[in-house]
Amino acid sequence: MSPDDMDHSWLPDHQLHVVATLAHVDHTIDRVLRLTHDYTERGPITFAEVVTGDRVDVVVKAIAPLPEVVTRLVADALTQLRAALEHTLYAEVEANLGRYLTEEEARGVELPAVTDAGALTKWFRDGRRRRLPPLLVGTPLAQRIERLQPFQRRDFNEHPLRLLAAHTNLAKHRTPAVAATRLGAVYPDNPQSNLHVALPFKPRPQPGDGLPLRQGDVLASAPHGARIPFSVVPTVSLQRPHTGVWVIAAHELELLEQWVRTVAIPIIVTGSYEVSPLPPQLDISVGRADLRAELATAGRTPAVVRARARMSAVVARAGLVEVLAPSPDGSEAETLRTWLDSLDDEAVVERAVRLGGVRDRPHELIEVCRALIAEALSHKKKASEISLTDGGKGQ
Repeated sequence: MSPDDMDHSWLPDHQLHVVATLAHVDHTIDRVLRLTHDYTERGPITFAEVVTGDRVDVVVKAIAPLPEVVTRLVADALTQLRAALEHTLYAEVEANLGRYLTEEEARGVELPAVTDAGALTKWFRDGRRRRLPPLLVGTPLAQRIERLQPFQRRDFNEHPLRLLAAHTNLAKHRTPAVAATRLGAVYPDNPQSNLHVALPFKPRPQPGDGLPLRQGDVLASAPHGARIPFSVVPTVSLQRPHTGVWVIAAHELELLEQWVRTVAIPIIVTGSYEVSPLPPQLDISVGRADLRAELATAGRTPAVVRARARMSAVVARAGLVEVLAPSPDGSEAETLRTWLDSLDDEAVVERAVRLGGVRDRPHELIEVCRALIAEALSHKKKASEISLTDGGKGQ
């Protein structure tokens, strides 16, 4: 859906506040992902080799501690997502009433997260809510609340509202998010090598996948004397408080942010999620005179997707230099790096995809390589001309 197709007229003025809250969540998740990326890129695992008979085991010698700020930022993002729901419901009740709530009435307005219909019936029967017409059973708002409940799904422990409630109850009352560095995968550079690994690579990891990392754990084993290059993938993961299941932090944040922004809030406001989704990305560090007008130009790519693009670009930059340069330390490699650094992430990935698309067609591969090298040389020439021009002006 293009920006021109977006129609946010479904969001009334009394609910515009949630746009800023979602932007704050997106910014917080972005900080989490940058921190965890830097942490894993530094290589948090120290290895040791242990000879066992005719094989050599690679074991965990030490694990760098996860920065304490990560769990606090995760908790911040999750509690703000919960707040976005609570604030939206509160504003909708007041809008339906056409007046501000009294202090006593306000204490009865909260979004339940129950796992059976009986508990929801009991929630509606609470005296404070029975005195609020918008929350009476059968009203549109009551039906929307019911539609969002975890018991609507067979596996209610996996329902986003159940997950969000469990995480935020823990963060508010007991401890920040429970996070740990876990093992995501171990894989050899050559899949045919005689390397035994603790956890093979899985393209689409699911909740519960991965292994804990402890000092002394064997990650890989190879015949004595063999040198087999391999990679270890550490993950920063969260533990779901109500089930104990571990899940990659980025995946959990993506799931909950997307559900709140594209499903839950639209349902509370309109009764349907088939509306133009609210944009996640907006700079709220500056004042906005007209928040509604900002919706048209706000960023539409969530933090987790942007993080994936950044990682893809890092891999693409290194891969393009490796393929196009005759030597990683030569002047040609430096020319390529300078050119690639001048491109944004999307442009770099596009060129890597273009190259990868012809890797099995030698003649086309040569042509694409020539075109990319020519582009790098053209960038170098233009940069030199600009440098000479600037030098001339300075004389």
